[in-house]
Amino acid sequence: MLRSTLSLVLTFLFSLSAMAAVTGNGALQKVAKKYRTTKLVEMNVEKTVKSELLGKETKYDGKIYLANGKFRWENTKPEETLLVFDGKTIWSVQVPPKEFGGPVQVAKGIVDKKTKSHILISSLLGEDLNKNFKILKEEKDGELVNIEVQPLNDGLTVKSLKLTVKSKDNILQTISYLDDIGNLTTMKFSDVKFLKKENKKLFKYQPPKDAQVTEL
Repeated sequence: MLRSTLSLVLTFLFSLSAMAAVTGNGALQKVAKKYRTTKLVEMNVEKTVKSELLGKETKYDGKIYLANGKFRWENTKPEETLLVFDGKTIWSVQVPPKEFGGPVQVAKGIVDKKTKSHILISSLLGEDLNKNFKILKEEKDGELVNIEVQPLNDGLTVKSLKLTVKSKDNILQTISYLDDIGNLTTMKFSDVKFLKKENKKLFKYQPPKDAQVTEL
């Protein structure tokens, strides 16, 4: 569970890292720099997961906050979930439907140096991403730039990664990736806000007293 949670939470982060690794393209570098240097980025996200194994598609609606390597992802539909990464610890929270009741389910995991290398948040740690990513394709379509990236680390659950950025506004529009069991996940971002002040409370989490907490 921790392995999949880490990949989900940090996909957005290493996607920005991948853009920063592209040489000779000022537009992509500007996008990466804009997100990584802004005090607080807030955006709506629509996530779609197509399961090859189950033959079904599931959609999720939520909101993402990003600040200086920290991360918060709130999902509201079809279920209430929360992912919080404070730079060291990841919290994965599932709230049971009101009609069923029961305690909140919480999983807690510590990100160590080995885990960080596996999930490739290298640019946030000052590492050389050109050793971890291979840019397979880069195409410009009007104001959009589409790039296809292949992770070079066998320990990463993400096997292929595609990004679409809007070069005019330096905004990341979509991320699409295929995992190691054939699931295709697409994230579409909207109403992106670049704020000048960080809200540190967003990246802190304390489980409810009656929550069931699992250490991972």
